[in-house]
Amino acid sequence: METKLNKLDELKGKNPFKVPKGYTKGLTEQIMAGLPETTLFETKVMSLRDRIRPWLYLAAVFTGLLIFFKVFLNPVSRDTEQSDNVSTYLQALVLGDLLQDMSDDDLEYLEYIENQYIGREFAEEIDNMNY
Repeated sequence: METKLNKLDELKGKNPFKVPKGYTKGLTEQIMAGLPETTLFETKVMSLRDRIRPWLYLAAVFTGLLIFFKVFLNPVSRDTEQSDNVSTYLQALVLGDLLQDMSDDDLEYLEYIENQYIGREFAEEIDNMNY
């Protein structure tokens, strides 16, 4: 008995697979009958507000981060003129109402204390100078 090791040469150009007769007749109906019944779901109508809400939240987060980085992580300005102007402006805002309500004696006392403090700072600066 002789066995062939390579049978591919015999099958060259031929289709070894065969479909039984009448297999494709009614195939679609059989498959559809085997599937379970499906119900169509109603599509939910989304309002414009519901569609925009995630974008608003995202914008709020980025705005918060921008404010955080601008206010808290911004390096302190080394410009003394600008910081003096800002501090003078803040003092005018905060103390403006308080100074209007104070009496003349209280104002004179505050000026005296301020002069004493400035004189003491000036004396300390002179003492700390390196010649």
